[in-house]
Amino acid sequence: GLGKSIQIIAFILLQREKVNFNVNLLVVPATLIFNWKAEFQKFAPSLKFTIHHGNQRIKKSNKFDQNEVILTSYGTLMSDIHLFKDYVFNYIFLDESQNIRNPETERYKAVKLLQSRNKIAITGTPIENSTFDLFAQFSFACPGLLGNKQYFKDVYLAPVDHFKNDKRTAELLQKIKPFLLRRTKEEVAPELPE
Repeated sequence: GLGKSIQIIAFILLQREKVNFNVNLLVVPATLIFNWKAEFQKFAPSLKFTIHHGNQRIKKSNKFDQNEVILTSYGTLMSDIHLFKDYVFNYIFLDESQNIRNPETERYKAVKLLQSRNKIAITGTPIENSTFDLFAQFSFACPGLLGNKQYFKDVYLAPVDHFKNDKRTAELLQKIKPFLLRRTKEEVAPELPE
């Protein structure tokens, strides 16, 4: 309800004017594939996209070149990582990026193998369990910004989550602020329920 998908679609369309190579990867939970398809058809009917999911998946990555968006699920990405890991996309978008919040999972390890000019994590719920959820998502979108896992745990996770250290919280927020676009329901659609 905050317009994340519309912003991504508009951004991809804008890329047409800015880059010669505009093949983008959009990874979403499987349940949202058809929502994204409907959004593309409604708001950007000229957008060339393919759904890489199910039995009709592309077998060779050079076929990606015929599209502006390759739409796939996290599960399919993991199954076909051999196809995706050597292809260099313009942008990679992870919708509901809290799906990679645990750096120990195969899902996280798979997305870290992907290559692109730039990467964007999209979520309305960046933190579900702990501040460490931010580490995983930012290590995908902005590698190195928050240090390695152990550094983040020592410097931010323990002080922020366990000891409620305001200084460390402010420091973390200051560090991620330039890379974070945050919109609230109150700013965008105050008529929405809590």
